[in-house]
Amino acid sequence: MHKNGVRILGTFIVEPGNTTGFSDLLERDAKGKFIFVEQLAGLAEYYGFDGWLLNFEEHFPDTTFNLGTTLNFIEELRKASDKRVKGSEIVWYDSLTIYNRVVYVNGLSPLNAPFFDVSSALFTNYRWNPLTQLLATAAISKSMHRNYDVYMGIDVFGRGTFGGGGWGTGTALSVIRPAGLSAAIFAPGWVFENFDGLNFEERNRKFWINGGAADAELICRPVAEFAPVWEAGTEDFLYTDFNRGYGKKWFQSGREISARPWVHVGAQSVLPSFYPGDTDRLVWKLDSQIAYNGGHSLQIVHKTAAGVDAKTSSCKLYQLNMKYKKDLRFSFSYILDATQKGRVAVYFILKRFNGVTERHEVGLPVQDGWGIKTVTLDVGKTDEEIFGTKVVELGIVHIHAEAPAEAETAVLRLGHICLSGHPEQKLPGISKISSSILASGKRQLNWELNYSGFSTGEASSQLGVKSRVTGEFAYFLVYKGLGELLGVSYSLGFISNVDTGTGGDGAIYRVDGVAFDGRIVKGAWF
Repeated sequence: MHKNGVRILGTFIVEPGNTTGFSDLLERDAKGKFIFVEQLAGLAEYYGFDGWLLNFEEHFPDTTFNLGTTLNFIEELRKASDKRVKGSEIVWYDSLTIYNRVVYVNGLSPLNAPFFDVSSALFTNYRWNPLTQLLATAAISKSMHRNYDVYMGIDVFGRGTFGGGGWGTGTALSVIRPAGLSAAIFAPGWVFENFDGLNFEERNRKFWINGGAADAELICRPVAEFAPVWEAGTEDFLYTDFNRGYGKKWFQSGREISARPWVHVGAQSVLPSFYPGDTDRLVWKLDSQIAYNGGHSLQIVHKTAAGVDAKTSSCKLYQLNMKYKKDLRFSFSYILDATQKGRVAVYFILKRFNGVTERHEVGLPVQDGWGIKTVTLDVGKTDEEIFGTKVVELGIVHIHAEAPAEAETAVLRLGHICLSGHPEQKLPGISKISSSILASGKRQLNWELNYSGFSTGEASSQLGVKSRVTGEFAYFLVYKGLGELLGVSYSLGFISNVDTGTGGDGAIYRVDGVAFDGRIVKGAWF
C-alpha cells in the first residue's frame, strides 16, 4: 500500500460495553508521562503504521474522566508518533464527545471540535445530512483553516449513508468534494462480501474506476472520478510489475514457477495513475493469465469505434514528478506480437521549469516472448537546457495505417517498468538459512544478508531504494527441494507447514532475493 502512496493507520478501538482496562489508557508514570503514548508510538514504528485511528465508542468511567487529560494524551501521542514516524497522523473518530458521552455528531461541532483541534484529522460518522451537518462542518472547518483534515464518513454497506452506499457511493462523494472536505470510505469490501465473491474483479473495477455509461447497476459516477491523480513513484525512482496483491499463478522473470492461487497484500504494486474512459481508443487492462513477475501483466488494447478513423492513439499510464537526468535509466519487459500492424512506442513527457512541455518516444521492435529493453532517456540537450526539468507523464502510443477490423485488438503487453535516477546498486548475498520447528508444528526459516564483498561503509553509502527490514531487496522467493516455490517473504524469515512426506527435517531450501529494481540474487541450497 505504501508503494501506491496509501497511508496505513493502526486502529485503537473501544467497543461498546467493553471497557476493561480503558481507564488505564490515561495513566502516567512517575515522571508524569503517559505510559501508553510511547507504547502506541513504538508499535506504529515497529509495524510500519503511519499513526493511529482513535475510535472510542464507549465512555471513560465518570469518576476518572478529565477532558484536559484526554486532550493532552492525544496531543502527546501525535507528537511521539511523529517523532518516531515522520509525518504520522492521529485521526479522531466522531464518537466520544467532550462530555464523556458517545454521541455520533455526523460532522464537526463544538461537541468534538476540541478533539479535532489536537488531532491530525477527524473521521466523521456516516449518517450526515448534506444540507445540515455537511454544510455546518464545511463552515466550521474552513474557519479553522483545516477543511481538508475532515473526512466525511461513507459506509459502503449503506446503513444511513447519504446515497445509500454500494453503487451509490459516488452520490455522497459528489456533495463532499464541492463542499471542500475529504472523504473516508468505510468497508469497500462490500463489492466482495455482498456478492459472495462472484465476479469480484469486474465489480471491484466497476466500483472504483468505471462500469461503462450503459451499466444499469452503477447509479452514479465511480469513486476514482472524485479523486485527484497523484504522482507515482518518487522524484528518483519508480518500479511496478502491475501486481494487485493476488493472482492465479506466480511468475518470475516471465516463467511460471507456481500454479497455485495466492493472496498477499504486500505484493501490491503501483497501478496506472489514469484509468480508461468510455471514449478512449487505446486502453489498458490487467491480465492474470500471464505475467512477468507476480500475478498480473498490463495489456494495451485498441478499441475500434464506428466513425472513428484516427491513425494515432495514445494511452496515458502514469503521472510522474521525476527529476530529469541525462542518465535516467528506463527499463521494461514487454511482448509485441509480430502480427501487430503499425508502430508502437513508449512516450514520456518532459516539463521544463517554465512550464513548457515536450514529448519523446522510445520505439519498440517486435518481441514474440518476454524481452527486456533498457535505455537512458538522454534527449540530447545541454545541462542549461534541462535545468529544472521533470518527467511528468509516461504512456503508450500506437500509430497504425488503418483501424483494426476487430472490436478489440491486443497491441502490447507490459510485464514491468523501472525508471531510476540512481546508480545501479551493488547487491548483497543471502546467508545460510537456519531452520527450526515451532511449537505449532510449523517450520520457521530465517536468513541474513551477506555484505562480505562490500568495503567498509560501502553498503550504507549507496544511493537507491532500501528497506530497514529487507535492505536492498523488495522481497524473497523461498524454495524447497528441487525448486518447489513455498512462498514469498517480505522479511528475513518465512513460516511454512512441515511436510514430512516430501523431505521433513532433511529437506533443503533456497532463498532468492529480488531487488527493488527487479534484479535477482540467487541463494545457495541449504
